[in-house]
Amino acid sequence: MTTTIKLLAITLALAACGDNKGLPDAHPHPDGPPADAQCSNCPAAPTLGTQIDRMGRPAVNTLLNRGFEAPTAGQGTAKDAYNADATPSGWVTAYTPEFMKGLAMIDSLDTGFCGNGKCELGEFGTDGSVGVCAADCPNATDVGTIATGCDNQVLYNGGVGTTPAATSYQTLAGILANDELYLDTTKMICAFYLAVEFGVATSQPNSTCGGRAPQYDVIDYSLSALAIGISGFSTDGMFTPKFTDGTPPHTDYLSAFPYLGEPH
Repeated sequence: MTTTIKLLAITLALAACGDNKGLPDAHPHPDGPPADAQCSNCPAAPTLGTQIDRMGRPAVNTLLNRGFEAPTAGQGTAKDAYNADATPSGWVTAYTPEFMKGLAMIDSLDTGFCGNGKCELGEFGTDGSVGVCAADCPNATDVGTIATGCDNQVLYNGGVGTTPAATSYQTLAGILANDELYLDTTKMICAFYLAVEFGVATSQPNSTCGGRAPQYDVIDYSLSALAIGISGFSTDGMFTPKFTDGTPPHTDYLSAFPYLGEPH
């Protein structure tokens, strides 16, 4: 009897193994929720409630939506309304005028900054003498001819000319008001925030995916782009921002999905 049971077990095991030529033992399950017949007790998908937040581009609402006003109830209401606005088709019209004001303020932050391409009096940096940045002021006669660090922001005047106008910040304000984060899914490497956008702005080929990976210091990238523009990043291929907030990027993330590290 024992021998018979052993032989039967071996026979069943070999039959289960198969010869890899027939159909698989189990049917593959398609992506998506199971069919009703397979899950008669599964709960229905929840009904979405009122939108309370949106985060296409970090800090846009914080900085550009009445961000340079003294804190008031009206300022908070404006930011809440922005987050609750669930009509993308109206975003550009609704927020571009206000964003233009904020962009003008940020454009001036690099006044006196060495390496912003503006030959200003009293610049601070390490590559000049007597407070003048040699890289910005190759000609001695140009020293001090610029009063502020304005007009070097990305897409100032649509990227054409530096003469101030009422619409100087309109192009970039409209892009940011659209509040979409661009990702190039044809690229296998993701290394820099705003990589796709800068590829378009500079007409240079882009080799990375852009998007917003956890290791990106998005505030430093944003400050450099909005205050200094194209020249606000290193030219060594590393795309290092020159203008920073002094706060290091996050390191408490995972290298694979879901990327978020342990809560603190």
